[in-house]
Amino acid sequence: MTSNVSPGDRYPGTDLAYDIAAAAYEMAQRQWDSAHQRIDVSLSFVTTVTIATPVAGEAVLANPDFSSPVLIAAGALYLLVVAIALVARSFGSITQISPRELHDRWLHLEADEFRRRAVYWSGVHNGAARALIGRKHLGANLMAALFVVEALLLIGWIVTAG
Repeated sequence: MTSNVSPGDRYPGTDLAYDIAAAAYEMAQRQWDSAHQRIDVSLSFVTTVTIATPVAGEAVLANPDFSSPVLIAAGALYLLVVAIALVARSFGSITQISPRELHDRWLHLEADEFRRRAVYWSGVHNGAARALIGRKHLGANLMAALFVVEALLLIGWIVTAG
């Protein structure tokens, strides 16, 4: 039995959903860029503080102990922060619908079916992107927490050396 319903009538929300799906790719890319920027800025700040503290300590302390276990522990935390930043920055990527895939498998489709597939794959890709971006933000939060501990160790080194 054939239907008298046109594809647009079967899925009346396709046009609206397609617009949202297309915007989801742009939003995921902005969130991805934001997560990477946060990692980069945090790493720059942590590096500056980590390098500046011993230099400042040498300038203001009479006899700073650079072999202090507290300073060595702070340095180890710094290396851990750098490792987390490298891992968080290096792995994963945002998946988008490939233009080649569109060309090879989608161009023959009716407009409504094309949009339906775009909505579906946008949802799949968006879910994966959100999980990956969440892990990157978790890495940035871990970097911040470790930096707080490192900063306390650096302050402790200055206080006990003075």
